Amino acid sequence: RTQPPPRLPVGPSHKFADNYYCSRDGRRESLPPVVVAVAQRTLPAEAQAGSPDAAVTTAGKKPVTPGPPVRKWEISKDEPYL
Repeated sequence: RTQPPPRLPVGPSHKFADNYYCSRDGRRESLPPVVVAVAQRTLPAEAQAGSPDAAVTTAGKKPVTPGPPVRKWEISKDEPYL
């Protein structure tokens, strides 16, 4: 008596023959990440071509770090340096 064909889920490996690993490998289907937003602002084209007064300068702010400020570590003064 013959066995019934296997019930495999539909997908890249839904067939039981001619199913090579190189065609099932998910790493081949992955792509590099897509840039959705850029953190750096750019000036409009007309402001760049204008005079130096047209260039907008903004004060450079440091990024906000969550949590309390980091304390500076101090070396113990009661023991000599090794």
